[in-house]
Amino acid sequence: MEREMPENSVVVNLNQFERTRRAQVSAETLSILHGCRDLLIEGATRVLTRQSEAMENTLLAMADRSPLLETRNSYYSAQGILNTRTNELLSACKDAYCQTFNDFSHNREKPAGGELLELSLLDDQDFEITLVIDKATSRLRYNCAEELVALDARIAHLLGRSDLSENDSPLGPRVLCEALLDGISRMQIEQNVRIVLLNQFDLVLTTELAHIYQSINRFLIDRGILTDLKVGAKSRAQGTTPNSAGTAGPAPAMQGQTGGDMFKLFEQLAHSGSTAGGTGGAPAGLAGFSLLDSLGQLQSGAMMLPGGGRFVLPLLEAATIQNVLRSLQQSPVMQSASPLDAVLVDAVAMLFDVVFEDAAIPDHLKTQIARLQIPVLKAAMLDRNFFSQSNHPVRRMLDAIATLAVHLPDNEAGNARLEAISQVVSRVLDSFEKDITVFDSAAVELEAMGSQLEETLEEIVDASLQQDIAQIRQSERAELAPVIVHDFINRALKEQPVVDALREFLRRDWAQLLTLDYVNEGEQGAHFNSHVETMRELVWSVQPKADMDARLMLVRILPGLLKRLREGVAEIDLPQKLSDRFFATLVILHANAVRPNAQPVPLPDITPEEIEELTPAPAAAEAAMSAPEPEAPGVDDEFALRARALSKGDWVEFHYDDGTFRWARLGWASTIKNTYLFSDQDGMNSFSISQLRLADKLRRGEAVLVERKSITESAFGKLMNLFRQKLGHA
Repeated sequence: MEREMPENSVVVNLNQFERTRRAQVSAETLSILHGCRDLLIEGATRVLTRQSEAMENTLLAMADRSPLLETRNSYYSAQGILNTRTNELLSACKDAYCQTFNDFSHNREKPAGGELLELSLLDDQDFEITLVIDKATSRLRYNCAEELVALDARIAHLLGRSDLSENDSPLGPRVLCEALLDGISRMQIEQNVRIVLLNQFDLVLTTELAHIYQSINRFLIDRGILTDLKVGAKSRAQGTTPNSAGTAGPAPAMQGQTGGDMFKLFEQLAHSGSTAGGTGGAPAGLAGFSLLDSLGQLQSGAMMLPGGGRFVLPLLEAATIQNVLRSLQQSPVMQSASPLDAVLVDAVAMLFDVVFEDAAIPDHLKTQIARLQIPVLKAAMLDRNFFSQSNHPVRRMLDAIATLAVHLPDNEAGNARLEAISQVVSRVLDSFEKDITVFDSAAVELEAMGSQLEETLEEIVDASLQQDIAQIRQSERAELAPVIVHDFINRALKEQPVVDALREFLRRDWAQLLTLDYVNEGEQGAHFNSHVETMRELVWSVQPKADMDARLMLVRILPGLLKRLREGVAEIDLPQKLSDRFFATLVILHANAVRPNAQPVPLPDITPEEIEELTPAPAAAEAAMSAPEPEAPGVDDEFALRARALSKGDWVEFHYDDGTFRWARLGWASTIKNTYLFSDQDGMNSFSISQLRLADKLRRGEAVLVERKSITESAFGKLMNLFRQKLGHA
């Protein structure tokens, strides 16, 4: 029977394969995602630009029909913005959507406290915006339902996920509507005008968005993403849960059901006489003895038999693991047991058989558990809730000991912890007679020990892995840098024409600087964003300046822009001759930009051969961008699902060719490439492995997930089957 794990558990539950899995974003995947992003936002803004005049006319008509002055003013204000600032408005919307999309593709969480997060904290206007977003999303999704079923499935497949919520897709209507609202908000527009504009955008897109989604689906099909997808098909059956074999099975039974059913089986077995021990009555020589009294004597050492004989169980302190309850079943002691007592002894003996066969529990811990066999049997006979309550004190103590296995490395610290466990077990052996609370206090102490060790280990691991995490993140950024930098440069150049000389400078030279910044700091880094902004200012600065305000703005920003450009080319060691030619060209471009209706000054010529001769190999950028060869695609089977389901704090047992093994704890997982960082039981040594390699090791049996669930719950599930078989053969 599967037991529900507590919220703070670090246990790997192999049956919960449907947990949210991380998206594995490679450079190739990111490039495809960028293509989808551009098709959506470029298509949407193109439609809105084409329909801007129609939207203006609609707003004027609505203003004429509106009886309320405030509403009329809102319509007029929205119409005025579309008339004079359409390009600026749609550019802001495009930037907002690209930022949202990038946050998704890099697995960044949405910032807390946003406009639309907590309805209970919103004022009336915010609540109205929330309703507008919901209404717009529903309308767009309804009109694009067929296209979105296919698109959501393809994006989920591209990201290596089993499913994608309709509101979580970065290409979905909700993300688009929220980004449009964000872009409108960046224009410092009054809130009621924002709502009017968003409504107009939604009405225009309602008839056009399906065609855009169709183009994105074709784009993905051309790249081999679910080419034979049947629209509307659901991939998962309901009402089943994957089992450890990767097949669908019935949902786990409720807690306590196994225990209640088990005791009914005990009674049936006792009634049928199908027991492993017990005679159904005591001989005259053992009259007056009870099994509990006998167990009390055996717990202390030896039991005196009538006539002066002694019965002693095998030494419980022995290094070998032995089920002494099997010896008890063959002893004279069982002659005083009732049929039901005999069944209970058999059940507890089987329980310890299962525990001793569990490969996840090391022998030195099994030795400690073995010492508890007689006390556990006594407790089970005194309190039969032992079989029905998963949180029974005796079961909690056994589970707590087993859980500590991962914190017992073969060193001085591990030996000290093992000695502490031994002392707790000894205290139970010395003090337990009939009061079950002895086990409760022992369980509390062992559980506290486990929690403290886990917290301490997490602190050690978090501190020791920082350098490794930084290196992995930098390596991952190096692989993604060409795609990211290319995308930023393309976006800067897309809407504003520039001469070939400037375009070549950005793609060949400034790209080196952006690449180094991205590898060192990431997309949120101060240097990267500063140099992106410098690039945008540079592109704007060479555009024709038809009015005086634009010329004055150029005069104001030019000194700072030139300073930042010179600092940038110095960082990448641009040859002096190329640098001089670029700045000389820039002087002419700026002069032409402010020269109204005059023949532009021609630019100095430079041949491609000269550029190639002057341009050194960008060693620094190439070194930063070097990345390991991509791994071959893995098999999407149960082992891949197990590897994806791992989270921080989970344990894996790695096996080696020489027959040795070691336990390792997952300390960190990359959200970009799914590189896993593991540490040993002390948290002092670490190693990295990709998700695909880990899945392959699981497939080959070279790695095993440490399933630290309740050993007693697992054992009782197996006992149920054994007793049912026994009853069937009785």
